[in-house]
Amino acid sequence: MKLRNNFYQMDNRVFDYGLRPIAFVVYSYLVSCAGSKGICFPSVRTVAQKCRCSENAARDAVKELIKLGFIDKEYGYCENRFGARQQTSNRYYILPLPKYYENGKPRYAEGLPL
Repeated sequence: MKLRNNFYQMDNRVFDYGLRPIAFVVYSYLVSCAGSKGICFPSVRTVAQKCRCSENAARDAVKELIKLGFIDKEYGYCENRFGARQQTSNRYYILPLPKYYENGKPRYAEGLPL
């Protein structure tokens, strides 16, 4: 079987963070979109469709990933033909995996379940 170019790599340590399943899927999708440049800009609707979840669940997963330090988000805006500012797709930056060991024990973001 010959491999095609339709694959991506992700650090196996991501399994050590105890992400909720939907956050893991959303993170995986963003990593696959970002490629080697580490930046992507899918719409919330696209993320939800690709991850088979609601738009609200996708937004919540993104918030969780930001809080845990997996990704960063930059709001996208452009000017429409009338000169008004209009929101476009956000930009998502894939960050290096956060440091998760402290005194030999896993450390997770405050307020999130293990």
